[in-house]
Amino acid sequence: MKKIIIILFFLCPFLLKAQYGKEVVANGWQQLYVYLGSFPPDDASNLKKMKVEILGGAWESYSTGETVFYISNRNELRITKFTNGGLSDRYSLHAYNNPNGNLDFYLITNSWTAMAVKSCMLGGNATQLITNTVTETLPSGLVEITPLNIRPIQTSDHEGNMAINMASTDANYKLSVNGKIRTKEVRVEAANWPDYVFEEGYDVGTLKGLESYIKTNKHLPEMPSAKEIEANGLNVSDMLKLQQKKIEELTLHLIEKDKKIDALIERVEVLEYKSKTDKQKP
Repeated sequence: MKKIIIILFFLCPFLLKAQYGKEVVANGWQQLYVYLGSFPPDDASNLKKMKVEILGGAWESYSTGETVFYISNRNELRITKFTNGGLSDRYSLHAYNNPNGNLDFYLITNSWTAMAVKSCMLGGNATQLITNTVTETLPSGLVEITPLNIRPIQTSDHEGNMAINMASTDANYKLSVNGKIRTKEVRVEAANWPDYVFEEGYDVGTLKGLESYIKTNKHLPEMPSAKEIEANGLNVSDMLKLQQKKIEELTLHLIEKDKKIDALIERVEVLEYKSKTDKQKP
């Protein structure tokens, strides 16, 4: 039993190495071409899909995360990309037309890059594992396809920021989405909710002053202009507070107007009664 444990202990690094695939090490100013596999660019009858996994890295690729490319050729060439836990800027995916009519896929690395690459391909009912072949120059007779349409599906960095349908994250936001979002509920946390508008002594201003401001600025006080929204978007939490503040200020104006209307109605009724009684006098 002890011998088995010792053997497994020494085998463990080799098993891990095999699991992560081919080691790619670009020393100095060396740029490497990593062959990933090939298949027809468009095959309507036979589905073929390639999965390429890249795990970084050392040297200048220390901030490289894990990237997975899914490449398929059913009816047309489709390439999608998932990057998790870091960058993917130390290499790039390229496709070349081969004289035999197929597409050859390569990774091109930057210098001082160390990472592990694994590629497998599914064709028909069988899975074919492609052994990566590292060459320093492209084989002759290949013509690169440009531009290569790669769709980023999901990207996350080592700070926990995530982007969907975007190639890179934004350090200012935990989640960036290029597209519409559908959800059943969104809870926005906000502080300093504007109930202070109803506190005694709050200066709500006058409607004449508000009218003058609107004529000059074409928007409500404190609210961003249309140009500012188009340029910078809006902060939902801040906008909700501002809108609530304006609603509460408008409510105060309505209450004040209602009091004035009631007073006018009462005055009119008094005048009408006086006029009626005056007419009844002989």
